Amino acid sequence: MKNVLNLSAALVAMASLAACGACNCNVPGFTGGVSAVAPGAGAVPPGTPVIPPGVTPPAATPAPAVLSCSQGAGAFALGPALSPFALLAGTTITNTGNTIVTYASGAVTGSFNDDLVGVSPGTAVVGFYPPGVVSDGQNAIYAIGYNNTPAVPLAAEGALTTAFNTLAGMAAPPANVFPGGQDLSQANEPGYPTGTLPPGVYKSASTMGILAGNLTLNGNGNAQSVFVFQAGSALTTTLNAGVSGNVILTNGATACNVYWQVGSSAVLGGASFSGNVLAGASVTLTSATQFTGRALARTGAVTISTATLVTDPGGS
Repeated sequence: MKNVLNLSAALVAMASLAACGACNCNVPGFTGGVSAVAPGAGAVPPGTPVIPPGVTPPAATPAPAVLSCSQGAGAFALGPALSPFALLAGTTITNTGNTIVTYASGAVTGSFNDDLVGVSPGTAVVGFYPPGVVSDGQNAIYAIGYNNTPAVPLAAEGALTTAFNTLAGMAAPPANVFPGGQDLSQANEPGYPTGTLPPGVYKSASTMGILAGNLTLNGNGNAQSVFVFQAGSALTTTLNAGVSGNVILTNGATACNVYWQVGSSAVLGGASFSGNVLAGASVTLTSATQFTGRALARTGAVTISTATLVTDPGGS
């Protein structure tokens, strides 16, 4: 199930974008191969990002992560109120550019595809329709002027607080506790190259970053392996093309099982990022063209500063 997103394939559906009206849109799947799946052509392989017709995904560097989600009985659960949300903020969500918010094929929670966008107690989502789009159309956006059903994002924010506190309370082994701010791309774990970490809980009392190089998460052959990062204050990644600021998943690691619990705000400037970001304040995507995960802000805003392919990887 190693699908690699072929960004040019979405061009074949250019003529269909107008079919997405003000509410839900039935979106043909995106195969990640040479063409989009035509309606009735068969099932879309699990883990394939679903791209709205006529929308060209922004270029990604490095190549998009293989999307699949396997979770065991002991997996961390965001909960059914929160997991359908790809973007959630306490105040506002602001987008700049032709951002696409979508979900991996098979990423479904109850009656929802996992591509929801919402704010609570805030009410404003800015920069969609136009130019940003959501795979399930404008009805998947919970804000004034879109789907005005405030109980849905309100419940999600409550679940976010619970998940945030639960992740913060997980105990990290002493060897995984960084005494001060930590550039994770320079972390040293016995038996692994610099900047490569196995599954586990990692904690910094202050900041975390991916700055001088990339961070590689090694699943050790287990697709259900879980990574939890606890940053006491901020999380920052910096852009240097494919050389630094990116999260790379290897050997079975999957984005749905990566969690970033951030005490204050996350500013993600690398080209690609993987995992569920639960921030006490805000989340900002400054230059990422490929964000595979969820951007969830408790009290502040979610801001997307450049065209980004946001793919919710699924998981409970």
